[in-house]
Amino acid sequence: MPLLLTAHPADDTDVRLILRVGQEARVGSSEWVEMSLPDDAALSPEHFVVRCGTDAVIEVLEGQNALIVAGDSCDRLTLSETGQCETEFVAGQTAFSVRWSPDVTTATPKTNPQQLATSDETIDDHATIASLAKVMSMSDASTALIQSPDQTMDYLQRLIDASLNDDAIRFLAGALPVRTAIGWAIDASGFANRASSTLDQSILAWQTSGDEPDRRKVRDQLAVSSPDNVTRWIAQAIIFSGGSLGPDDQPPIPPPSHLSGVAIMTSHRWSVAAEPDRDTAMQQWLQSGSALLQREQDTKQGNQ
Repeated sequence: MPLLLTAHPADDTDVRLILRVGQEARVGSSEWVEMSLPDDAALSPEHFVVRCGTDAVIEVLEGQNALIVAGDSCDRLTLSETGQCETEFVAGQTAFSVRWSPDVTTATPKTNPQQLATSDETIDDHATIASLAKVMSMSDASTALIQSPDQTMDYLQRLIDASLNDDAIRFLAGALPVRTAIGWAIDASGFANRASSTLDQSILAWQTSGDEPDRRKVRDQLAVSSPDNVTRWIAQAIIFSGGSLGPDDQPPIPPPSHLSGVAIMTSHRWSVAAEPDRDTAMQQWLQSGSALLQREQDTKQGNQ
């Protein structure tokens, strides 16, 4: 049965997250967690994790402040599917509720009349665009530009035309396939031209192979290296592309799908900041990223 986690910020609208059996989500103030509440200064970047199985388990991550339940503090809550159906707690300064929610599997989405007018040959990316805007923490100005139906390239062009360049980079970092996006960062930052260290060579090896052994080499070498910030975040994007966030001998914790995009966006910022002509550097990133996204959209339409 699906599990519904809802945050009730004091001065904002509720934030909802649905988990199904076998899924887990981290909650905190950082933008790389599955439920991000950046306005709660009392929440840690990764404050607690919710695991959905036979029982729902809400567990405070190591070193973080406890949860408050009915006035008492605790580090772990369990919600049994056959017992209590809902509970409430506080983390940081935010109230949360969590409940088993069979209704989410039976709800029928409403049909948008505009979507019915879309031809069979046109791919409507509206839902994907809206989801990316949320997980990549794009601005209100950028989300206001989303239309229905919509396509990724059309939306990207509206961002660029509106001079929302930071949002355009965020969107590209999340919209491109992970390996393509990391290759984009490697090329646009000029990384390959200055690669010399063992870590650098491992990054280039992963770019060629995309396989798990090379991802682990990048992870292990980053742990013992002191690279520049562009290299660090490209390496981090590779680490987030697969595997587990935990140690190899522990149960796997798959990284959230958008974390590579966040790391790519961060490598972009460091790269542009180091350039004497930042405007030109930004345009180079946007032009190369746009070309890659156009290629992806053409391929997608060609396969229909």
